[in-house]
Amino acid sequence: MQDYNKWVTRPANPLLHRQYAHEWLRCFSKPSREAHFKEHGVRWSELLRLPYMDPIRFAVVDPMHCLFLGVAKWIIKSIFINQNKLNMEQLQTAQNRMDHVNLPPDIGQIPPKIAIGNDGFSNLTADQ
Repeated sequence: MQDYNKWVTRPANPLLHRQYAHEWLRCFSKPSREAHFKEHGVRWSELLRLPYMDPIRFAVVDPMHCLFLGVAKWIIKSIFINQNKLNMEQLQTAQNRMDHVNLPPDIGQIPPKIAIGNDGFSNLTADQ
């Protein structure tokens, strides 16, 4: 599992992103590309050849891998729980409402409990 605490949290600038991507493209050795990526967190993508491409706003999130790797859980916890936008009482209220929802049988499994563990969402899995 990655250490999400080291993720860049400053606002992203699409022009600067594009500049760093072009710089990465001009790095010719693997070690120089790795060093450049470690410093700036950007690699080249062929999509950047499209003049309208905004790599910040047009980011594609793959839901299966996002959930499988725990990124969605991390986002929920870091934005809503750690910043005190949701507390355990509010999670319990949401849980009580979810307990009364009857879904059609062809819908995938939903999380059985969200108000669980010290800070909620302890059982979230890839298919939920």
